Amino acid sequence: MKKELLTIFNHDRNIFNSKYIYPVISRRSMGLSLGINLNTNNACNWQCIYCQVSDLTRGKPEKIDLKLLESELDKWLEEIVNGSFLDECASHRVDFKDIAFSGNGEPTATPEFEPIVKIVLEKIDKFRLSNTIKLRLITNGSYLNKKNIQHSLEHMKSVDHEVWFKVDHVNPKETLKINRINLSIASLRKNLNNALSISPTIVQTCLLKINNKLPSNEFVNEYIQFLKPYAHKLKAIHLYSMVRPSQQKTDLQIEALDKSELQIITDKMTVLKTKIECY
Repeated sequence: MKKELLTIFNHDRNIFNSKYIYPVISRRSMGLSLGINLNTNNACNWQCIYCQVSDLTRGKPEKIDLKLLESELDKWLEEIVNGSFLDECASHRVDFKDIAFSGNGEPTATPEFEPIVKIVLEKIDKFRLSNTIKLRLITNGSYLNKKNIQHSLEHMKSVDHEVWFKVDHVNPKETLKINRINLSIASLRKNLNNALSISPTIVQTCLLKINNKLPSNEFVNEYIQFLKPYAHKLKAIHLYSMVRPSQQKTDLQIEALDKSELQIITDKMTVLKTKIECY
């Protein structure tokens, strides 16, 4: 396996020529995250304006080759757990933090999601990782009403796991602008309730300057009011901005917030009285 230096600025899914499995240095996981990309055709039901995926299309994943996915996962875990990858993949040694369902689209859109979860759990057991890493699902939540996805989350409860649930805005007009999806507040609440009913859940929110304007006080107030009923149930809230350039076409000018701008918004959110982290 060729060696490449990984950084938080490069999350190329194909850097090691694996189809489904890819390692990244994650600023939010604070170490090595082994990603599982189930959307190799770059298809997603959302079209977020800040997405780093090139040639993104609206749709569902293509059929998954389960044997190839299992083989790649086995190879990567062998290299990470028993090989020298952790010593050589970055400019300094990093710790193996998680396996994450995250890639070039919404992972739960694949019909094979439940058998894939079972494969991952088998490998976590094989490599004796259940007490050392987390299993994470990074999702927009739109398929959490599906029984097969709920069953998958039930399976994930056998290990230390989390759902990272996307809430970029709670105003449907702004959601349409940022995520390019029609999503009512009622649907957003239902999706979040589905996550919280089964799994430890972190709300993740990407904050942007849009046309040179920072997120408004109106946004902050709407966001706080929406999350207030859930604050005591949430494991945390992640506020972050872009660290890699968007690959999407948009008429809007979008820029990342700097750390001080993120911190100002984070300070306003402390009224929620839950753990809030900014990245």
